[in-house]
Amino acid sequence: MPAPSFLGPRRPLSRWTYLAIGLPLVLSQHLLVALAFGGEEMPGLRSPEFWAFPFRALTSHPNLSPIAAALAFAFALGIAWALAELSFRRCEGGWTADLAALALLPPLQIPLVLVLALFPAPLGGADIDDADERDSVQSAHHAVQGVLAGAAIIVFAVLVSAVTFGAYGWGLFVLTPFTMGLTTAYIANRRHPLPKGHTLPLVLGAAALGSFALILFALEGLFCILLAAPLGAAVAALGGTLGRAAALAGHRRGRPFLAVGLLPAIFALEAAMPPEAVIKTAESVEIAAPAEQVWAALTSSEPIASPAGWVGRAGLAYALGGRIVEPAVGGDREGRFSTGVAHERITAWQPGRRLAFALVSQPPAMEEMSPYRRVHAPHVQGYFDTGETRFDLAALPGGRTRLTITAFHVLRLDPVLYWQPLARWAIRSNARRVLGDIRDRAAAASARLARRG
Repeated sequence: MPAPSFLGPRRPLSRWTYLAIGLPLVLSQHLLVALAFGGEEMPGLRSPEFWAFPFRALTSHPNLSPIAAALAFAFALGIAWALAELSFRRCEGGWTADLAALALLPPLQIPLVLVLALFPAPLGGADIDDADERDSVQSAHHAVQGVLAGAAIIVFAVLVSAVTFGAYGWGLFVLTPFTMGLTTAYIANRRHPLPKGHTLPLVLGAAALGSFALILFALEGLFCILLAAPLGAAVAALGGTLGRAAALAGHRRGRPFLAVGLLPAIFALEAAMPPEAVIKTAESVEIAAPAEQVWAALTSSEPIASPAGWVGRAGLAYALGGRIVEPAVGGDREGRFSTGVAHERITAWQPGRRLAFALVSQPPAMEEMSPYRRVHAPHVQGYFDTGETRFDLAALPGGRTRLTITAFHVLRLDPVLYWQPLARWAIRSNARRVLGDIRDRAAAASARLARRG
């Protein structure tokens, strides 16, 4: 039986039907971003990056909440899935069906629709073998082949994308698991179609085996794999659905999926067009102490006493304390973190009012969970950078002080809308911990002075 489709009975689409449905699907993403900004000026509207990665522009929206980011990302995945299904229907059974996997990559969606719409008719393929000639031994053999092939694709993609090109984007986190699911499901079903419900466990098993291999070969740590797992599993399941459908539809058995061969080119393209999303966060706390005592606690070299919480358990970098080397604008400050020492340059020094500093160099953003001392994962350095951090003190009635920390970070991971909420959570957790420590020390010092008086 053919696999189900949101377009109804599976039959090839004409080029005009494909174009009439596919192009509005792609452009709906750009329209949604424009509507999100409303009457406000949207950065980069005329830039090629906006048309290649429309949802990157949302990261600069001043009021983008984590829920809105998650909904926007879900919308982008929904469009990619619908376009992939549409593209498979356009070239049902032919070798061009391999190209449908490229619908998962935003910069290739518009070109893909235009290219596939140029074909005058779908290219047919050969029929799959008669079911009577298949037996359970062959079925198990092809299932194992599919799992091994899927795991190999994961390791290959990380070696090329992350280790070689240093690219962490849609190609690695979306196209790779989709292609893995597509290939695993196709190989497992190409001669002896498995019963419904049997393909998904094989796809997830290939993903788990590939992830284990990444840890075994010291290419990734456990926590990073767990962070990417929800997205990867969802996209792999979609790829598995279409891979099984391709096998049942008579996809030519002798041709490898072109998407696997195109992965290196996609990774190179993303390395040349990396994202750079600026994240601004601000957190405040009211302290039962005058500004001079808050300033003393802020500039103290005492270590931060409060535990790091989930940020520390996850292996993400967290502050341990700081030391001001030269108390003046242009002076040096050292920030001690769980992953090393950050060297900072003071950009604002107004005792009792404001302290700001910019990062000159910083330690890794996290420590990998791995049995090895060193993991070959470039993303721990340079893909999540801190810009300027500013502390503002404002006097309040009753001898109280409001302390506000404003920080700027740069995220260079795609899909930005998937990783940004996690980055914001880590930033805010660290900021609240630092503010809480300053509050407790300043309040304690103020209470001691009051008792002495």
